Amino acid sequence: MCSNITIVGIGPGSLDYLPPVAKREIEDADVLIGGSRALDLFSYLNKESFLIKGDLEEAAAYIRRLPPHKKIAVLVSGDPGFYSFLNYLKKHFPAQLFKVVPGISSIQVAFARIKASWHDAHLLSLHGRRLENLASYLEGKLKENGKVAILTDSKLTPDGIARMLLEEGFTDRKVYVMSDLTLITERVIKLSLKELAQKEEKGNSVVVLEDV
Repeated sequence: MCSNITIVGIGPGSLDYLPPVAKREIEDADVLIGGSRALDLFSYLNKESFLIKGDLEEAAAYIRRLPPHKKIAVLVSGDPGFYSFLNYLKKHFPAQLFKVVPGISSIQVAFARIKASWHDAHLLSLHGRRLENLASYLEGKLKENGKVAILTDSKLTPDGIARMLLEEGFTDRKVYVMSDLTLITERVIKLSLKELAQKEEKGNSVVVLEDV
C-alpha cells in the first residue's frame, strides 16, 4: 500500500489561486486522484490519474493497490478541511501515511468579493444533503451568527433554496449569490429572496444570507 499521500486543496477554480506549495506537491506526485474538474486542471502534467466518480471506496481501494514508493496527490476543491475527502481518508488510512496542504475555499473568496468578514459566519454545505425545516434552522443560525454562507449543489440550487425558504415562511431579505468564483465566468449578484426564487441560478454556487 502507498505510504506517501498528500491531500491538496486546489482552491476554488483558477490556478491563480493555487498556492506555490500545492503546485509543488502536485508536480512532484506520481499519481493524481480527484474529480474531473481537478484532473482536467492538471492534465498538462500527463501523470497517472484516477477519477473519483462518487464512490469513495473505489478511490480508497485504488490507493491501497499502489506500491509504497508511489507519491499520491489527492486533489480536493477549495480547502481539505471544509467538506472534502479528508474525513473519509482519515477513517480508512493511518494518519501518519498522509499530510494535508490547505487551499483557498470558495467561502473565503465569496466573503472577499462582498468585502465582509467570515469568522462570525455559520458555514453550511448542501452538497449531497437534504435539510428538513431549512427555514427555521437558518433563522436560528442567523440569530446566533448574523451571517450564513451556503454551498449549493445541482439538486439544491440557489433559486430552489429561495423557494423552499419562502414556502416555509422565511423572512424575505437581500442575499448574495456567487458562482464560478475566480473564473472568467465569475458572477456575483445581490438580490432579494423573492427575486432569486424567480430566477434560475447555477447549482454549484455560494449563497450568503445576512440577518435583517
